[in-house]
Amino acid sequence: MMRSVDHGGRLGSNVCIVFGWASAFAVLALVATAQARESSDIGGATRSCGVESSVGCGNPEQPSERELIEQFGHWEKGKAHLKQGRFKEAVEAFTSAIQIGHNAGVLYLARGNAYRQLGQLDMALSDYSDAIRIEPYLSNGYISRGSLYREINKPELAISDYDEAIRLDPGSVFSYNGRGNVKRELGQYEGAIADYSEAIRLNPKYAFAFNGRGNAYQEQGEFDLAILDYTKAIEVQPNYQLPYLNRGNAQRELGRRENAISDYSEALRINPNSVSALNNRGNLYRELGELALAVSDFSRAIELSSTFAFAFNNRGRAYREQGKLQLAIADYSQAINLDSSYIVAYNNRGNAYLQDGQVTLAIADYDQAIGLDPGFVEAFMARGMAMLQLGSPASAKADFEQVVKLQPSNATYHRRIAESLFSGGHAAEALPYARKAVELDGADQSSARLLSEILASMGEVD
Repeated sequence: MMRSVDHGGRLGSNVCIVFGWASAFAVLALVATAQARESSDIGGATRSCGVESSVGCGNPEQPSERELIEQFGHWEKGKAHLKQGRFKEAVEAFTSAIQIGHNAGVLYLARGNAYRQLGQLDMALSDYSDAIRIEPYLSNGYISRGSLYREINKPELAISDYDEAIRLDPGSVFSYNGRGNVKRELGQYEGAIADYSEAIRLNPKYAFAFNGRGNAYQEQGEFDLAILDYTKAIEVQPNYQLPYLNRGNAQRELGRRENAISDYSEALRINPNSVSALNNRGNLYRELGELALAVSDFSRAIELSSTFAFAFNNRGRAYREQGKLQLAIADYSQAINLDSSYIVAYNNRGNAYLQDGQVTLAIADYDQAIGLDPGFVEAFMARGMAMLQLGSPASAKADFEQVVKLQPSNATYHRRIAESLFSGGHAAEALPYARKAVELDGADQSSARLLSEILASMGEVD
């Protein structure tokens, strides 16, 4: 099953959350300024709380109007830099605001987001924690830190922060959605669906929660329910790309290839540079025999992301099906260069070598695939076939026995083994596999025909 994609609760939404504090920050500044202007009437004389004497005055740490105006200016600059992608400048502006010493919780939260965009996750985590330390009731601080814990794969800490955010603000859509994302990734689907559903109850137009709940349904194999949620996400936010991508994946799982292609195409309309949509649509084109279109999509994905090993592997498959074996081998090799543990690419390159008559190289690739995954049945099947071509029937038999051990009830593998042995001139060895294939799936006419052919070649009748 393809991996579904979520949104909400991660970095993108955190930035929006901080921007939502701008008005609150402005109110703080105005209130504090008004307080700074107040004076005390003592015995008919007006006395301000100045530097020379604060006796009889209020909080001696009360910010001055000048400080608040200066701080608010840095805040506004930081916001503008953050929105425009100038994250280093945003950090500098927020740091200047923090150094003035007031309203620091919100400022640490904002600077944490800027650090996070720069990939400085330790600094971001430190700032989020400072924001919470300074303002323990700042629910957005827990939301932001929770989403960062999720990003750095500390799910239990993430859930704890979302729990606290919900305690502080039971109506927080972000908190329920974010906690749902973490629970889904932990395989806690019932809890995840409950959280997404609560987010939807709080905001029936929150597309991220519909997409997240759809992902939870899809990962449990409930594709029809997933499609309903993705469709709702699209209805409430028509230019939200991820539900199209995820709905396409669900459509493909249900065998609705044309619908899936339509969804991937719509995802690409919204974001023409979506590598995932290009790769997924390319796979469907290949399955439908539209090899030129498949190669085009994979090539575009590679152009956008030259380190995307999946696209090289998949383009290699399309090239192989076009009979362009050298191009296929080159793509498989590049996929392996990018990911030396890419088992499927080794197996696929082995298949291309075998088709090209380079049996020894094929066997070496199958060996590598099996070494990486001793339970990879396709590599044993392919290596057995290669051993037959190499004239090593005993080695082939050992591999075929391993296939049957791994897949004892799979009629297709039994039939394929029988076909390989029979075509290699080993009718007697093929016979028990053919009989087992028919026993496992009596409705498979190809297995029945194969069994008849083997028996006829041996002068027998079943």
